[in-house]
Amino acid sequence: MKNRDEVRELFKAKKVPLTHQRLAVYEELSGRKDHPSAEALYESLKKDYPSLSLATVYKTLQTLHEMGMVARVDSPAAQARYDAIVETHHHAVCTACGRIEDLFDPRLDTLPAPKAEGFVPSGHSVHFHGLCARCAKASAQKTR
Repeated sequence: MKNRDEVRELFKAKKVPLTHQRLAVYEELSGRKDHPSAEALYESLKKDYPSLSLATVYKTLQTLHEMGMVARVDSPAAQARYDAIVETHHHAVCTACGRIEDLFDPRLDTLPAPKAEGFVPSGHSVHFHGLCARCAKASAQKTR
């Protein structure tokens, strides 16, 4: 995650205007570990930025993604989730509540790319799907 000076320099280098709303969206996302949706980011920001629209949050996330500053994360929910950590890492995804947790494991970083004719991989991310500790505990209590 980048500090304000690094963000400014990256926007300047890419010749993309850095608005206070874009900076606010990036900083809000960078400060979170829950891989929020655009809607969740909007809900967090609208109190301090009353002129901010949900459409602006979506457009900003798309811009940040195109600039390589944020990543989209697969989720069991239909809506996209976002992550400000763009370095190689992986995720544990709860299929019950949708919680997504970062996983850092060098063994996963070195998995060989699958052989597929004409496929040229540019990177990878492993996603484990299952139940988070809270949902697993709740599920176990229901079956007693």
